[in-house]
Amino acid sequence: MKLITKWLREALYLATSFPIAVILFSLIIFGLGSDLFLPLSVLIFLGLLTIMERIAAFEVIRTNKILGTDFRVVRNWFSHPFFSWEGVKQRITSIRSWMAIGYVFLAFAWSVFSFITLTFGVAGIVVIFAGLGILGLAGLNSSFEFVDNGSLLSGSIRFTETDLLRLEIGDAIDRGVIFWDFGSYLTLAIAAIISVISLWLIPRNARALAKIVEGLLSGTMLPQVENWLKQFTKQVKVSEREIREAMDMEPVKENLAELSRREREILALMAQGKSNAGIAKELYITEGSVEKHISSILSKLELPVEEDNHRRVLAVLRYLGIDKS
Repeated sequence: MKLITKWLREALYLATSFPIAVILFSLIIFGLGSDLFLPLSVLIFLGLLTIMERIAAFEVIRTNKILGTDFRVVRNWFSHPFFSWEGVKQRITSIRSWMAIGYVFLAFAWSVFSFITLTFGVAGIVVIFAGLGILGLAGLNSSFEFVDNGSLLSGSIRFTETDLLRLEIGDAIDRGVIFWDFGSYLTLAIAAIISVISLWLIPRNARALAKIVEGLLSGTMLPQVENWLKQFTKQVKVSEREIREAMDMEPVKENLAELSRREREILALMAQGKSNAGIAKELYITEGSVEKHISSILSKLELPVEEDNHRRVLAVLRYLGIDKS
């Protein structure tokens, strides 16, 4: 009994997730793709980021109530008011807001798949019960009649005068009739297989969606996302132009006064992390010439030869003005 109750909870969770996900997805698309007057579009976008906190709380509470989970509801995402510069920056840079937006997209895709699975499962059960009813009432010679009238907006299921189970979909214009031996054992077998697969997938789909809620809305994935962003921002690429501008600063010039222009160019490329081969390719010289220039650079900068020091790195630090020794 507990398993049936749990399965019904999971099916209800998926059934309610579909319309909610469609509404939230439409809201996100409108907010992100709004082509209204620019100030109004900015306000809509900031408002969208702000209401992500309420959406996250609603989805976590809904998941907890239906599935019986104990996911944490995080409140007070923003410490600054909406109409303030700090509030604007806080909303745009809020990792939680963007994680919530990501949840809406994932939940939409997953709920669509889950709704289709749920529909197939229910349809399979209906076919089984209808088929068993036909077998019991009229024997194996009864059949099912499907009439496609070109529209899915209306439909009915009824018995005809010839004891056929007739499904009519659409308006009064007949565009085709499909006769299916609805009471055959093959039909029941196919319906049973579809039902078993669908019923097996439903709890797994519900648990997967619940994990998305826990990770993106309760914040269990927040530390991982923050670490990934920190690693990403640390990978800052320094252009040669920026290094040359740093080289022209007066404190740095004093440390590099003895270097020739070519040696400064090589040192700049060393600061970009290029190897001897990369420097040679960049300056159209041989690797041997690069090695000679580097040796001259290390000598002119009077960098100590010690076991614990990397002279090439020390030269770059001296070049950037970080090490003034």
